[in-house]
Amino acid sequence: MSGIAFKDGEWIETARTGWSLADRGGLLGDGLFETLHVIKGKAVRFDRHMTRLARSAAELGLPGPHDADGMAGLIEELVARNALKDAMVRLTLTAGPGPRGLERPDELVPSLTLTASPRAAPPASIALSLSEIRRSPASLAARHKTLSYMDNIQARRQARGQGADMSLLLDTRGHVSGGDSANVFWLIAGEVYTPATACGVLAGTVRAEILDSMPVETGAFGLDVLEGAEAVFVTNAAFGAVPVATLDGRALGTGELPARIKALFA
Repeated sequence: MSGIAFKDGEWIETARTGWSLADRGGLLGDGLFETLHVIKGKAVRFDRHMTRLARSAAELGLPGPHDADGMAGLIEELVARNALKDAMVRLTLTAGPGPRGLERPDELVPSLTLTASPRAAPPASIALSLSEIRRSPASLAARHKTLSYMDNIQARRQARGQGADMSLLLDTRGHVSGGDSANVFWLIAGEVYTPATACGVLAGTVRAEILDSMPVETGAFGLDVLEGAEAVFVTNAAFGAVPVATLDGRALGTGELPARIKALFA
C-alpha cells in the first residue's frame, strides 16, 4: 500500500524512497535503524530510542541526528500524513554514498529515511525455537541496531521452518542471549532475570524501561534456567511484552505475563 515517507529533507511517496546505487547502507549495511511505536503522533520511549541511536552512531563513526525536537516533529507529521493513530515508524540512517570498497569517503553525506506503517496487534503468546546461530559478544552487529541483520533474518527463517514464531539465540559461550528481534526475561522465585549485554544482547528500549522500573538480575545464564522458570517473556518496541508459551514445543512457565510487567504496559 502506497504511503508518504520522509527522505533527506523531502516528503515523497514510498514508491520513490529508493537509495542511491552507491549508498553504503544498501551495499554494505553501513548504517543504523530504530523502530518506534507511535500513538497519536507521539513516539513511545522516544528519548530512549534517540539516546541509543546517538550512542551507536558515535561508536560507529556516523553523524547521527542531533535535533531531537525536530525529529519528534517529523515523526508526528509523518504519521499524520499517513492518517495513522497507532503506527510503527522505521528510522533508517545510512552512511550515504561512497566509492567501491570498504573505505568510507573523507566526508560522509548521511541519508535519513522515515517510513510509517500500521501497528499490528501484539500476539497473545510466542512460540520459540532454539537457533543454531550464535551471537558473538564482540560483534558490533549484536550490540547495535545496525543494518547488518542477516543473522536475525536467518534465525527467523529457521524458526518459521520449525513452526515457531521466533528464534531464541545463545551467545558463542552457550549463554542465553535473546530472541531474533526481542530481549528475553524470565521469573524464578519471584525474581526477574535477563541476560547481561555482555552476552551479545542488544540493549532494547523496553528492556531498559523494565530495568529502570524494578529490580532485575542480569548475568550470564545457561539455557536450563528457562526450563524451571515460572514465566518467560520477550520484549521489543513493536509489541511491548509478550509471554513465551513454548520452546521447541515444550511448555515454559505459566504462559502468562507477570503482573508487575503487565502493569507497565496497561
